[in-house]
Amino acid sequence: MAEYSTYGSVAVLQVNNPPVNSFSYHVRQGLVDGLEKAQRDPAVRSIVIMGKGRTFPAGADVREFGTNAAIKSPNLLSVLAVVDTSPKPIVSAIHGTALGGGYELALASHYRLAVPSARVGLPEVHLGVLPGAGGTQRLPRVVGVKTAIQMITTGQHIKAQQALSLGLVDKIVQGDLLKKAVSFARSIEGRPVEGRRISQKTVPDAEKVQEVVDAARKTIIRRARGAIAPMTCVQAIQASVLPFDVGMQRERELMAFLMTSWQAPAQQYAFFSEREVRRWSHPRDKRVNFKTAKPRVIKSVGVVGAGTMGVGITISLLQAGLKVVLLEVNKKQLDRGITTIQKTLSQKSASQKMSLLTTTMDYSMLSDVDMVIEAVFESMRLKKEVFKKLDSITKPQAILSSNTSGLDIDKIAAVTKRPDKVVGTHFFAPANIMRLLENILGKHTSAETIATAMQLGTTIGKVGVLVGNCPGFVGNRMLGPYVTEAVFLLEEGADPQDVDKAIEEFGLAMGPFRMGDLSGLDIGWRGRIEKGLTTEQGPPPATPPLYRRGNRYCPLADMLCMQGRLGQKTGAGWYRYEPGSRAALPDPVVHQMIREYRQQHGFKKRTISSQEIVERCLYPLINEGFHILEEGITARSMDIDVTYLFGYGWPRHTGGPMYYAERVVGLEKILRSLESYQAQYPDHHYLQPSPLLRNMVAKGTSLAALGTDSKL
Repeated sequence: MAEYSTYGSVAVLQVNNPPVNSFSYHVRQGLVDGLEKAQRDPAVRSIVIMGKGRTFPAGADVREFGTNAAIKSPNLLSVLAVVDTSPKPIVSAIHGTALGGGYELALASHYRLAVPSARVGLPEVHLGVLPGAGGTQRLPRVVGVKTAIQMITTGQHIKAQQALSLGLVDKIVQGDLLKKAVSFARSIEGRPVEGRRISQKTVPDAEKVQEVVDAARKTIIRRARGAIAPMTCVQAIQASVLPFDVGMQRERELMAFLMTSWQAPAQQYAFFSEREVRRWSHPRDKRVNFKTAKPRVIKSVGVVGAGTMGVGITISLLQAGLKVVLLEVNKKQLDRGITTIQKTLSQKSASQKMSLLTTTMDYSMLSDVDMVIEAVFESMRLKKEVFKKLDSITKPQAILSSNTSGLDIDKIAAVTKRPDKVVGTHFFAPANIMRLLENILGKHTSAETIATAMQLGTTIGKVGVLVGNCPGFVGNRMLGPYVTEAVFLLEEGADPQDVDKAIEEFGLAMGPFRMGDLSGLDIGWRGRIEKGLTTEQGPPPATPPLYRRGNRYCPLADMLCMQGRLGQKTGAGWYRYEPGSRAALPDPVVHQMIREYRQQHGFKKRTISSQEIVERCLYPLINEGFHILEEGITARSMDIDVTYLFGYGWPRHTGGPMYYAERVVGLEKILRSLESYQAQYPDHHYLQPSPLLRNMVAKGTSLAALGTDSKL
């Protein structure tokens, strides 16, 4: 686990714990044994620590999280104490990534070398904790409090050249790292190590630490969105101005506080879930699973539509090195798309990536691609037309996918002669930035086709989630009750900014009304028109204004769209927007429209608490998640959580909507709250608790126990 060898006067310890050389118990013990052996050997005058294989130690062993092995002696703190106090100089030779405990090891060493491709960082904040092996105390002594706060609270990875300029590494070396590290170690033999111990240094500008913290506080709190780890990291960094031992004690206290909070387990669940969704399967078809289904090789992809989504998808494909044929029948739109692609690709790689792109207005240019992603307007009629053309033009083995956000994949597949090769690939805007890819299994979609869609997501850096076919799939289906209840709150007395503020204080990146303005209110409006819930002129003939098909309905969003208020793109929606600005400004015109609506329909304005807003918006969303599990739309609650974490800005420190419901709120409280709200609003049908939720509360069953079988 830590291989020991000598090169003359230099002892070399190489950590060998694939794949990322994490600090398992055996690695920690191996390092201590090797260091003690080197200290005992009078012929050894210097020591090199490095990783074998692809990387320097990349942090804690996540496989040990929550086990006795994680705290078994020697722990990482005691390992680093041996490194720090070594009378013989220790050199950390970094390649790959030195992250978390790995970089804390490097900081405890007396010298740090790195290859040009190396990266370093302390990303523990993403797991709801802080760098707990001296990272919050040593880093500020190297880079100062301001840079330490920036690095630790964001968890950013620093490239080697920047690390050199910041003093995070002492030298960048080219060529054979082992040879260069051994040569460097020989060159510093005999030099005193006291001045090289970071623990003995003082923090630069220590007298200004409070000023720096005060300046950073507002930004950190806003960015944290309710997560406690970032500001707790700041508290630990503040303690670095104290004597090292005192600061270390403070770091341990704050680490214990985070480890015993509910947020750390939630963020660690999110971390593991992102990886676990790669082990995909589907309850409706046992053939569809990651173990047995093999993907086709995809070298070229056609994209139909050069609008916002098509362009974003194209950029993602080009950045992954795939050949792309972008088709758009509107010449002006195609030209705009090409310009956006060129501007978005980095200057260094733009010409190389653009050489992979072919643009066309001719469908025949798609005849030889391996896969086509359709990204046209969300209209069933239009999508069917496109798929008929694609089916007749593309080669028989080509996979045809639709970027629909909620339309029936089976109806789209039905117009082709290859329904087994039709799949939904729901990207999220902006598609070149948002990481979620919701892959939709149709009735006839083959296991190979699904495997190919999932593999494509991995290739282009997306987090793929496999879901079944139903209106809205998983993400947008759950969003329906959430947005609907948000609009009902306006009837009762809330303004759009009241609802958005409560939801954003809970931790979502954006409230429902700001989100609607950003996406475009016409998308939902066109969908409601297509379903016959409204028309461009207002309610359908002979339809009660506040009911549709027996269910309560609020037409406020329709009224905005009829006035041409479609969101940011028109400068007005639920909010107003100054030219060139995305800042949502409360609009007196909207407030007056809502007041008149209340008067017209007999609603009395009342004060609505933030707690009620959060519960009435989020609990129906969660309830819909239970319906989805019950129907077998997805295999696990984890799939739902990952969908919301990566596609909808759900706060990571709560784990996701299903985790939050079970582990933070409690399923019984969710159930009782839904029952209470349903009694108050009996015509809000989605407040009716899911039978699965009722059964789980009655039987005390956990979501994890459901596995891939959603039936209780």
